[in-house]
Amino acid sequence: MPRFDTAALGDIPEDTPVKASAGETDLVLVREGDAVRAFTHACPHLGLPLSKGVVRDGTLICAFHHACFDTRTGQQAQPPGHGDLRRYDVTVEDGRVWVDVPDDEVAPHPLPVHARRGLDPRRFVVVGSGAAGEACALALREQGFEGQVEMISPETRAPYDRTALSKAVLAGGKSVDALTLEAADALAARDVTRIAGTASAIEGNFVVLEDGGRHAFDAVFLAPGGAPIRPDLPGADLPGVHTLRSAEDGQRIAGAAAGASKAVLVGGGFIGLEAALSLAKRGIDVTVVVRGAVPLAKVLGERIGRAIAAELEAKGVRVQTGANVARIEGTDRATGVALEDGTRREADLVLLAVGVCPATGAIEGLPREENGAVTVATDLSVPGLDGVFVGGDCAVAPTPFGPARIEHWRVARQHGIRAARAMLGKPAAPDDIPFFWTALGRQYRYVGHAEGWDDVFFDGDPAEAFLARYVKNGRIMAAVGAGRDADLARLHLDMKAAGGPLPA
Repeated sequence: MPRFDTAALGDIPEDTPVKASAGETDLVLVREGDAVRAFTHACPHLGLPLSKGVVRDGTLICAFHHACFDTRTGQQAQPPGHGDLRRYDVTVEDGRVWVDVPDDEVAPHPLPVHARRGLDPRRFVVVGSGAAGEACALALREQGFEGQVEMISPETRAPYDRTALSKAVLAGGKSVDALTLEAADALAARDVTRIAGTASAIEGNFVVLEDGGRHAFDAVFLAPGGAPIRPDLPGADLPGVHTLRSAEDGQRIAGAAAGASKAVLVGGGFIGLEAALSLAKRGIDVTVVVRGAVPLAKVLGERIGRAIAAELEAKGVRVQTGANVARIEGTDRATGVALEDGTRREADLVLLAVGVCPATGAIEGLPREENGAVTVATDLSVPGLDGVFVGGDCAVAPTPFGPARIEHWRVARQHGIRAARAMLGKPAAPDDIPFFWTALGRQYRYVGHAEGWDDVFFDGDPAEAFLARYVKNGRIMAAVGAGRDADLARLHLDMKAAGGPLPA
């Protein structure tokens, strides 16, 4: 077995991940006292370097998208990504760290052992094949469930990374077929039965489909995701007017972009701004129409919103603020957007990106809020409905920051895993801290959850590398940063250790 001298023990600080090489194998080394552990260097999510991350209290957190791993075993503890870190044998001799790297076929990110269909008579149903639904189906098998697992979804393609639609797909760098999260047969290998259909009701212990089909369950996890809001505007249904949610939406917009010279995006949220930048990369003249005075001001505050607007402008995206759309113009197809102040923006392509609403609104038998969301307990169960769980974009769920409906991919995957444990009657792990990222003029990362704040404390200038903390009632509820990835990861672990907000 090849053995490599990778580092001096004294050159590896405690609780700091260090990159090392063993022949052609890149490793990340983690030291605790005189003990050193060696793992695969690349994160299983997007292959980014774990040596840029942070180690604390037995957790290695990726600085980029905050996947978490156990520093004793390499086992993945929090998404994104799906796969553990391969661990290599280490010996320390005469102050040198030696690592054994077997010449074998073991994958750098071994998947957790999973069960298959067995003699368990129970039937579990998952409604939705997005981030939450797929995570639930995988977790059920990885938790040892041997009963029947059915996944019902109108989307028949394998589960895919929806976060890339507004980025790589619209920019022309990837096809939607390249976004599949697992091998195409991953669910089949776990005996998960895929069923094409749309849930319309919960009746007793049956999921009823629009086509009249009925599927019995002992437990059901409802995660149908969100439906794009199409504002009630004249011309909103014209050809050439798009919304972005599904892979098919992404394909249509990418196809339309190939022949477009001008595009107008209505809405100043994260998806709309990401899409605007992606289309601008293709040489399209792009205008973003924003109702407010500053994009993203309600989420990030005006100072950061202005910095983001300046970044977009520098990359060729025109940001028109304080503007209300009167109508989409055109006869046979969209030719432009008319604003209430009388100005007009020509467009070959119009994208409506004004948010989503919970897709549970079409499922009868659920206790829904006015907007279609469902309020759930800590384990994502629906009060009053035995064996029914709801997660993802549809759920108002308890968090360490108070009940919230959080429409972010990492949270949805966490919901799927939490629901799987609850369906099996297993205790839930402590809530992790909400986190999301966005690719605008640069990479922004956000940890925690703040729906309002008394003050924002800045460390650095938002026009450069910075970290901003959102404070309410003397507590840090959230933070956002750019160019300060490791610092934000440390803050994430601080919040995790504290179980929620931190003293300001």
